[in-house]
Amino acid sequence: MNELAERLARGEIVILDGAVGTEIERRGVKMDEAAWCGVANKTHPGLVRRMHEDYIQAGADVITANTFATARHVLEDIGLGDEVEVINRRAVELAREARDGAAHRPVWIAGSMASMPPLTQLQDVTPRGEKVAANYREQAEILAGAGVDLIVTEMMLDLENATIVTEAALATGLPVWHGFSAEFAADGTTVLEYRNGEHEETPARPFGELVQAITALGGAAAGVMHSYPEVTGPALEILRAHWPGPVMAYAETGTFVPPDWDFSMAATPDDYAEAARGWTAHGAQIIGGCCGTNPDHIRRLKETLPPRLPGAA
Repeated sequence: MNELAERLARGEIVILDGAVGTEIERRGVKMDEAAWCGVANKTHPGLVRRMHEDYIQAGADVITANTFATARHVLEDIGLGDEVEVINRRAVELAREARDGAAHRPVWIAGSMASMPPLTQLQDVTPRGEKVAANYREQAEILAGAGVDLIVTEMMLDLENATIVTEAALATGLPVWHGFSAEFAADGTTVLEYRNGEHEETPARPFGELVQAITALGGAAAGVMHSYPEVTGPALEILRAHWPGPVMAYAETGTFVPPDWDFSMAATPDDYAEAARGWTAHGAQIIGGCCGTNPDHIRRLKETLPPRLPGAA
């Protein structure tokens, strides 16, 4: 990890991979109605490995293990709670196998830890409480033991949930990249925690409050992800007011219709890359794609983004 940290310190652009869950679906795997893409490590390991290989060949410097939807409380909903270690370890093994087979340069593996509840409970609040905190600690320890290079906390959109996810990730001693989600308020300008019609019983707070509270716990990078491209830039500006370290950005494109992703309105690789070039002006140097993106989007980022942040020595 020292080399990756040094690259970030020099202001170099680091390319993150694109979507994992929606890319698994795009390749033909039916999403589970509760655990979404979480069981693909068990049911379609070859396809998951090939996806990682394709992202590496497209130019990704960091690939993300398929662990977004593999915390115990998600897997328990489909009767696989006792397989939490096997499924999470397999996710990391597949990423490592892809790196060993396809990478001819340094590539790092991120373990994903997310706010996601079982999809059958999407209208409830994000997972919280001591049992859930124990589940996140368990997942973080499994990911660290399986050999991830860092942990990325994804779709942090609720302070209580984000706190327990972050504390579990930081306890491993690995570098932690915070991935916050944001959306515009009804006025079209105020940036709030992401809701998208869900968790309506918990009012969204200003985005900066969430960022300030979570980054105060520590971390190696922070950024905006699983947010639409148009809100990503304004959210990055707010984030930079509270976070002095490396900044990342990876937006979603298209629409989630549980348990599937609607790709019909997804941005083209060229349009996505144009938006991403704007994020570098906001200091983003870890740049990839979230839901709806694929290796073509990452290849275009690699081809068109500058090697360093504007103004970097």
